[in-house]
Amino acid sequence: MTQQTPQAASRLQRILSYIIAALVIISLVCIAAVLIGSALGGMPEQGSGQGIWPVVFVLPMIGLSVAFILVIALIVITGRQRSKAAKAARPSGSGGAGTGKR
Repeated sequence: MTQQTPQAASRLQRILSYIIAALVIISLVCIAAVLIGSALGGMPEQGSGQGIWPVVFVLPMIGLSVAFILVIALIVITGRQRSKAAKAARPSGSGGAGTGKR
């Protein structure tokens, strides 16, 4: 058996991974802020739209949605990269021993 070394992630994959992680972390911090703020009674009346609270309310909805779309894009990019690597690793001859064709 041959040992396969994993391919290094491309620059695009690393950037997408960091963006996804940042969006999820920021969204979770906003959710925690809403929960803590409402528990302590420090939230403005709903609908008043004062201060930074409207951004804190909306950011998790947008951030988690964008992160989900970027995860799908990352999966597609990784699948294409692995497909290209698998095609490049195949022997160039068709037929022959071990291919199962007769």
